[in-house]
Amino acid sequence: MFLDNIMEALPGVLDKYNMKACTYPARYAYWRDNLFERIMRLFVWKTGADLIMPKEIEQRLIIDGKCSIQHIKREKELTAVFCNFFGVTKYYDEFKKITYHTPIDAGERTIGKDCVIIENNALRNPVLPLIHSYAMLLAHAEVTFIDICVNARDHNGIPIASTEISKQAVKSYQRSKFNGKYDVIGDPSFIGVQFSPSGDLKSEVFKELWEVRNNILRDFYSDIGVKVAFEKNSNVINAEIEANDSMLLLNIKDMIEYRKRGAEAVNKLFGTDWSVEVAEEIRYEEKEEVDDVQRKSDLEA
Repeated sequence: MFLDNIMEALPGVLDKYNMKACTYPARYAYWRDNLFERIMRLFVWKTGADLIMPKEIEQRLIIDGKCSIQHIKREKELTAVFCNFFGVTKYYDEFKKITYHTPIDAGERTIGKDCVIIENNALRNPVLPLIHSYAMLLAHAEVTFIDICVNARDHNGIPIASTEISKQAVKSYQRSKFNGKYDVIGDPSFIGVQFSPSGDLKSEVFKELWEVRNNILRDFYSDIGVKVAFEKNSNVINAEIEANDSMLLLNIKDMIEYRKRGAEAVNKLFGTDWSVEVAEEIRYEEKEEVDDVQRKSDLEA
């Protein structure tokens, strides 16, 4: 297949036979980057003729909770930069000045005079800790699921080796088992290996583990304010659904509100025409309002 040719031409990118790809570090790295990308797609920025890329704004909001929009090195176009607050005001968390740093420039700016601070939410909290938390949970869930699937190939037995030679034989056997190979054990040292049963695996165990993984992912969306469909056989009552919807709106409205404030401040200071909206795919509140109007019209008719 053509992807095999690409993978061979780019060694180290992916290895379908690599056991490391199913370890916790590998699964964590996958989910950390994947969840980061999913949050990046929540908001759609329109920056007009400015060359600034929306992803540069969102990256800084997600990682640091704030982003400074300004000119650097007398460039005409605006730039999104990481920044730190400094200076003394009457509040511990409000400032008038920032220091900033980019690969080609660094310095100081005055907020509202030669820079605008866009905030991720009311408390300027980043989203990265949330991504980290759910990436850990998803990685553990998937590694556990993979381990159970592989261990089921020899009835979930745990090999116990008494010598170093037997240990190496077990490792060779496990590599073959992991890759689903049909193999013959020809090493006499394997005779001394004992298998300790760790319990019978039933189909319910696999289903429950996969449901745990899906529930974790569903909770991630809920925490950032994105509605997900309930299972048809769910026992959730209407009052719980309505309460969940209210919390979702609270989360995502906070983030979009502060992004819009930032865009308006940029327009006011620099004379631009920026705007930001929630991605059309998740504007469920607007869709529900339209559906409610349509239902009322149908009833009146």
